[in-house]
Formats: sequence, structure tokens, C-alpha cells
Amino acid sequence: MAAGWITVVAPYLPEIVRLARPIFTRTPPPLVDLGQQRRNDVVDAQIVELQDAASQNADSIGKLAADMQKTIEALHLAAARAETRLVRAQALALVATTIAVLAFSLAAWALAR
Repeated sequence: MAAGWITVVAPYLPEIVRLARPIFTRTPPPLVDLGQQRRNDVVDAQIVELQDAASQNADSIGKLAADMQKTIEALHLAAARAETRLVRAQALALVATTIAVLAFSLAAWALAR
């Protein structure tokens, strides 16, 4: 099945998300002129924004992974139910075919007599 790899990867998704979550560390820059300090402040603000965005993305990916895992479990349950229905339908078809053959044989025997 084309989506077979999803079932293999699904249990590991939370661990993958945990490992992929970036961890940023900042060290305060040495004091320099005001122009450099302003640039450093802008860079610091950008780093904070990127850290927040990365954290939000990691949280969203974690939620997505949990939802995907639930979806896969639901698909497995639906596949099992469909398999059960298919087995029942095949059994019913076999019984119907057997009855039809017996009825045809009985009709042929009755006409031959």
C-alpha cells in the first residue's frame, strides 16, 4: 500500500518532532558604538521572533503528528471492519451460488423425469 510508510513512521513522530525542535542560545554581544548596538538589538529581536515562530511550528507539528496518529488508528479500524464485511459478503455469495446450483440441478432432474 502506498501509505504503508505512514504506519511505520507514526509511532516515532512525537520523538522526531522533539528532536527537530530547535534550541537557540544567545550570548549578549559586547558593547560597541550606538549604530552597532541598534543593529544588535534588531538582530536580537529577530532571533526572539524566530524562536517564537519555531516553537509555534514545533507545537503545531506535534499536534499534527498526534492527529495523524489518531487518523491512522481510525483507518486501521475501518480497514478491519471492511475486511470483516468482505468476508461476510464472500460467504453469502458462496451460499447463494451453492443454493442456485442445487436449484438448477433439482430443476434439471425434475424436467428429466
